[in-house]
Amino acid sequence: MARNVTLFTGQWADLPLETLAEKAAAWGYDGLELACWGDHLDVAQAASDPDYCKKQRGILESHVLGC
Repeated sequence: MARNVTLFTGQWADLPLETLAEKAAAWGYDGLELACWGDHLDVAQAASDPDYCKKQRGILESHVLGC
């Protein structure tokens, strides 16, 4: 059974998610585990804005990354 190789974004929170997603895809990762700091995932906004998670996920999908 193959497993996806993902990267936790916490150590990269100083980079915008768009930049990190581009780099992670180039490095060969299959997906990102989003940290709840930096601009990677704002939990309060995710809870109050129905389009926020779609936007963040769209950033990943544009680089062929899962979450």
